[in-house]
Amino acid sequence: MIGIIKGFRDEFSSRVLSSVKRISKFFGIALIPILYGVTCLIAFWNPTINLGKAPVAILNEDKTVWVYKNNDIENFDFKIGVLTDHNYKSVDGSISKEKAISSAYDKQNKVLYTNAGNMQISSEKELASHIFQFNVWDIIKSALNEKTDKNIKDEDYVFSSPELKEDMAFTNIRYISSQKEIDKQWKGKKYYVQAKIENGFAEYLIQQIGSSLNKNTVPKSEKVDINIWTTFERNFIFGYYLNSMMEMKSALIVSAIENFLGENIPSLISNIVYKNFYKQISYIPTKNEIVKISQNIGNVSNSDIVIEAGKQYVISDAVNQSNESSNDVKSENTIFGDIRKETTISPDAAKKTNGILTNSISGLLKSQKIQKLAKILKLDLTNSKLLGYILFLNDNSHIVNKYLYDVMHGIDPFTDSQSMWINIDNIDKLGLDKKTEAAIKVIVSGLNNSFIEEFKFNFKTYLPKINSILVKKTGFSLKLIKPQEVFTSKANELNRNAVSITEFNKNMDMLAAKNGFTNQIALLNAISNKTIELIKHKLFDKFDVVNIEIAGLKNGIYGIGIGEFFIIIGLFVGTFMQTFIYDRARRTKKLKAGKWYTSKTLLMLVTGMTQVTALTIALSLTGWIAIGSAAMLSVWLWLLFVDLIFVLTIQGLWFLFKDETISKVLVIVYLVINISSGWGTFPSFMQFEFFHRISFIAEFTYVLHGLGSIIYGVGENGFNLTDSLYIMQQAGTLLIFALFFVSIGLYGAKNRNREIRFGSFIGKHVVDGMISLGLVNELAEFTSDRKIFKYNWNKMSEDIYLELAQEVRRLHPFEGQFEWYKKRQNDGVFPPNETDMDIMKRNDDVEV
Repeated sequence: MIGIIKGFRDEFSSRVLSSVKRISKFFGIALIPILYGVTCLIAFWNPTINLGKAPVAILNEDKTVWVYKNNDIENFDFKIGVLTDHNYKSVDGSISKEKAISSAYDKQNKVLYTNAGNMQISSEKELASHIFQFNVWDIIKSALNEKTDKNIKDEDYVFSSPELKEDMAFTNIRYISSQKEIDKQWKGKKYYVQAKIENGFAEYLIQQIGSSLNKNTVPKSEKVDINIWTTFERNFIFGYYLNSMMEMKSALIVSAIENFLGENIPSLISNIVYKNFYKQISYIPTKNEIVKISQNIGNVSNSDIVIEAGKQYVISDAVNQSNESSNDVKSENTIFGDIRKETTISPDAAKKTNGILTNSISGLLKSQKIQKLAKILKLDLTNSKLLGYILFLNDNSHIVNKYLYDVMHGIDPFTDSQSMWINIDNIDKLGLDKKTEAAIKVIVSGLNNSFIEEFKFNFKTYLPKINSILVKKTGFSLKLIKPQEVFTSKANELNRNAVSITEFNKNMDMLAAKNGFTNQIALLNAISNKTIELIKHKLFDKFDVVNIEIAGLKNGIYGIGIGEFFIIIGLFVGTFMQTFIYDRARRTKKLKAGKWYTSKTLLMLVTGMTQVTALTIALSLTGWIAIGSAAMLSVWLWLLFVDLIFVLTIQGLWFLFKDETISKVLVIVYLVINISSGWGTFPSFMQFEFFHRISFIAEFTYVLHGLGSIIYGVGENGFNLTDSLYIMQQAGTLLIFALFFVSIGLYGAKNRNREIRFGSFIGKHVVDGMISLGLVNELAEFTSDRKIFKYNWNKMSEDIYLELAQEVRRLHPFEGQFEWYKKRQNDGVFPPNETDMDIMKRNDDVEV
């Protein structure tokens, strides 16, 4: 053990503690994991929240138009159209409202001409209140955050959007209306996400919506779109994220238009439903009536409630009585009607329940509003499965009726075992497969007519199965709905059947709160939003006004996209590894510094060309061949150029310092800068500001931009001028880097060459050596009386002054040892083989 400790002491003191230089190297090496690990950890901490920093452009080619819009939501009466003359030519959007009306309105016949058909308008006054100018950009702008300075033109302002997803919003949106600028930027390199609104889009969109509501036939406009474009080319992972987040198009552009067309329809519908709901379910008796306890609660003494004439109540259920003289409340005045087992088990249960809910569902079939809504959605009810679903719902409304009864009485429907009849008279209208339809008929017949009570349809047995199908088809589970008693009355808490309208309203808020909503209006808003989303998407899917193009999607494979980064790292590291097999020694005696440095560069470049060719062949044997032969040829040529840049970069740093270890550490530092900030993973604007700033000095930034253009530009479109010019632009920037590193490399080579010839690149040290050796003639030739440039390096012979170099190194050793280490007795140095000797000679001035 003592020997081991002694051996460790000798190694550690000689290789680490013997000089300042070695201690510095030790700590430098110790910091390498921090340099790489912590830097990259911080660089890629949470970049996805900054996805919205991407440059976005909204390119507007559309013109302003005059629009008439009058939406009577409550009566499903929608009117919208662009004002035209009697020949259906659009009215100039720049003229005044008065002139627009005079051009489009026939006062005598009270007819307004629009591109969606002629509309009967009773008066010019009524007309004027519903006419306004419309430009799609104004609607989209309304969906963005308001400008902080209204005096700045839209074209000069940087817009931002509200939060579209959690912690995600577009913060760099530019508006472009100049046709010249639109032509320049569309599908260009500057903006990563672009939305181009084509000329005539407003007219086309409004005609598609408006003409579906009018019987008049009008000349159809040519199809005009909003085109949304993004690309994998700028950065693979950025393109990968945008490809999976294109719901942002509806969140930002389309939803803005949808909201304009609907004037916040969900909120209006909620208020309409709320108002009509209470209008429909409330009951005002003309005389005092008796409400007995709810049918499924049981028999409780003294539980009756007398409801007073003229007051407003909400009543849950009552037996369907034929005796008109009875003073009990009638079932048609209650929400759920007759929900007894003997009623719900009968074949005509839906009719027998006779409550407001079942009667309302029955009324859907005759509703003009349903017909109007179907027309809006372009549905032919006579041939649509929707009619079958409505009929099926009507035939089995007693089941829905009983389910809602349970929820609103605080009963878990999954525990209710009341038997129910299933009516399948209209199953043929659902458009099911005939074998499936026949199987359902057999099963349902068995359930309805079973002699065994447990086999009949009841919630407890079959609701879990129905729920599992619902979850599978829609992702929604009925088990998420929490029941809550809403019929508890202060008049008689035993009754749980009749409450005043005020109590019911309060209890409904409690039901909404039980299910995670602030109140019942919030619950209705959520339901309305879902409903309107279906309607809007149905509409916009029909018209298909949004085209989404993601350039590079064909080659958007993870192995190709992230592979770009891997192969560039591999090429850089491969070039760097050459510094471990080659050295900085000079093997041609009479060779000036520049030529010597160039010969070293050629050595590394030839090796690099071999590396690049082998790498390209290997890539061709993988899935990379999918990018096509033209792109693979371009990849090979680009990588050859990139290898030249890497050779000049690494060699420049390698020759910069006397101690090559310091130079190699600098290469590692620059590699870390490139990995953390060179656009290999995320665009630098998604990272912390520091990494975005240093990305401009990272060669990987320009290398990967060029490589991306080859893979996602040339790979999809073949050779083209746009990508060629962009690749040349990146190459030009890399040549600037090459010029810089060649300059510092030549400077380093000049100093390293002087060290070879004279022992040092510091003139004072060379003078000391000449004085020590008594080289009078050489000293006179080397020195001058100048205050600057005091040494005549170029006057000296190109020979290597070997004796002088040795003396200079003796007088001024590169590695000065500590005095305590010099005085210490050492056993000597015994390298195992020539490899270690080579490393020691290259790195150590003094053998320790």
